[in-house]
Amino acid sequence: MEIDLEGRILDLACGPLSLACLYDDVWGHDHSPAFVEHLVERGVPARLADITELDYPSGSFSYVVSFNPPMKPFRRRGDTRAGVRRFVEEMLRIARERVIIRSGPMMDHLPPECDHLVERRGRNYVIYRAREDCSSYGGGSNYPLYEPSDLAGGCRS
Repeated sequence: MEIDLEGRILDLACGPLSLACLYDDVWGHDHSPAFVEHLVERGVPARLADITELDYPSGSFSYVVSFNPPMKPFRRRGDTRAGVRRFVEEMLRIARERVIIRSGPMMDHLPPECDHLVERRGRNYVIYRAREDCSSYGGGSNYPLYEPSDLAGGCRS
């Protein structure tokens, strides 16, 4: 995608590796306790939560990225398109600079309401400018963000 990320990065559905292997200021977010524990053991702050639970403060990250996010959480709620729209809106709310999504399956479900924010689009990725909103949702965090020092005896939930 030829983009260099500078600033604080939120990596959604990051898995056990995360972008922390490439960048310094990365925060992980994943639904797997084992993945979150793995990240925290390596010094990467991480939140244990479903991909649909994005209650971070508005504008709290320069970039919000998700490479190959799972579609199952959106499908199981019944309306895949509505779930993906809320996901994109939440990512845009949290990011200050850009939102990057790389996912072939998600491309057909991206909200046309946010097309005016698209900076670049490919067959399996989209980059949104995050300086504007698609919605006016404002949220606060109800899910703990684990710092490496928080995990003495395993992953807490």
